[in-house]
Amino acid sequence: MHIPREGLFNRFFSRTTRRPSHPAPALTAQALPPTRKDVTRKQGQTASAKHQVIEEAAEPADGEAPVLTATLQHKFVTRIHGKYYNLEGFKHPGGPVALSLIGGRDGTPLFESHHPFTSQDKLQAILGKYLIPDQEAEPQATALAAMIDEHEDGGHYEWADGDAFESELKHKVKDYFRKEADRRGVSLLEATKATPQRWMEIAFMWIMFACTVPSLVSGEWWALVVTPVLSWIWMVNFWHDACHFALSSRWWINASVPYLGPWFSSPTTWYHQHVIGHHSYPNVGHKDPDLAHAPSYLREHASVRWRAIHGVQHRWWRVGFVWSIGVGIGLHIAADAKLLLTHSYNRVVPAMPTMRTAPTIAAHVMGRAVYVATTFLWPWLVFDSQVKALIFATVPIGIFSVLFMVNSQINHLTPDTAHAFSSNFWRHQVVTAQDFGTDGSSLHRLFCFFMSGGLNYQVEHHLFPTVCHCHHAA
Repeated sequence: MHIPREGLFNRFFSRTTRRPSHPAPALTAQALPPTRKDVTRKQGQTASAKHQVIEEAAEPADGEAPVLTATLQHKFVTRIHGKYYNLEGFKHPGGPVALSLIGGRDGTPLFESHHPFTSQDKLQAILGKYLIPDQEAEPQATALAAMIDEHEDGGHYEWADGDAFESELKHKVKDYFRKEADRRGVSLLEATKATPQRWMEIAFMWIMFACTVPSLVSGEWWALVVTPVLSWIWMVNFWHDACHFALSSRWWINASVPYLGPWFSSPTTWYHQHVIGHHSYPNVGHKDPDLAHAPSYLREHASVRWRAIHGVQHRWWRVGFVWSIGVGIGLHIAADAKLLLTHSYNRVVPAMPTMRTAPTIAAHVMGRAVYVATTFLWPWLVFDSQVKALIFATVPIGIFSVLFMVNSQINHLTPDTAHAFSSNFWRHQVVTAQDFGTDGSSLHRLFCFFMSGGLNYQVEHHLFPTVCHCHHAA
């Protein structure tokens, strides 16, 4: 549901300073005045304090507050708009994955962006069942606050009721999908997900990719380029949506299908980097992990400390090198290893509490081993020539990585968007994102749409991440 800038967005731009005239360091939560009273944090908190055991809330009956009974790690406790909730026992429609994203952190941005079409009254009625009463939260204030990392929301955005832009935006988009639901005879939720036509397109893209795999494994040189290109087109058109719960109204489908695309990323790593970090705080220094993937090689934001080596980062060979290893080595191995070892993604997104359990870590490591074997090791077992094995082990994933970078970096890291800022969450999503390939001939728009998996409608995606990208151009 593409909303033309001359319409709703234009009225917003006329009221708001969109971007500073020159790049300036991104504002952090510490640089902004607090907009609501937060639970007191203890300075110099230790790692053990962050993971302190707290009381568990039993499943509440309607109209009853949670009863603290046993002990539980904080994986079910979250903070939303300054209040603490223990979501243990809550059967979320998005499944356990959705709950795991906000456990042990401030879940306000994710909560707001993932429920745009649900009334606040209904949301508050549900949350109210899991509220940790003040008289119970107060004695544990330090322990609860210690769960929320210092880089979380804590006042970064001003959550104002009755914002005209937010209200009009949600109303127009919900009205569109209500009509679409009536036309198709489905629920409002199903109307926002992939259509039957989209599923057929995804299946066709998979068939095209799968037909080239035997040629790649047998060492045919044309497949060295064609297979990773078709792999990218197939994966980007379903993988990204699934991780945003936008592909299907059934949570288990969204949780399962990302494992069919091993070249893209570990789903767990992607949840940390993209869904939790980037979408909550796009282009906010020290909060958005996408700003510092390779700070020793590229500096694309003022929050990254300048180094002398950045003086040559504009050279094509340097950008090409970083972009060619960004996915295969950076995202899949380096960032993944740091997440496991430091319990933090790029030092700004605390690991999900579930990442600290032995079974989860074992399963994650096993998944990374499968990735390494199916990406880098198989050519050495198939080809006699070491040169050919080296080429087939590096070129396909290198091409895939470049395609990933080309279709993602231009969405946010531009002179107009990199340092844009708004204290309003919804407006911030607009000023820090950029659409591309949405004008011109039908063929040009179609090419950009399929090659980017709908990422060319970046503004629309950031405003409504749980909507399948097949609707963005409507």
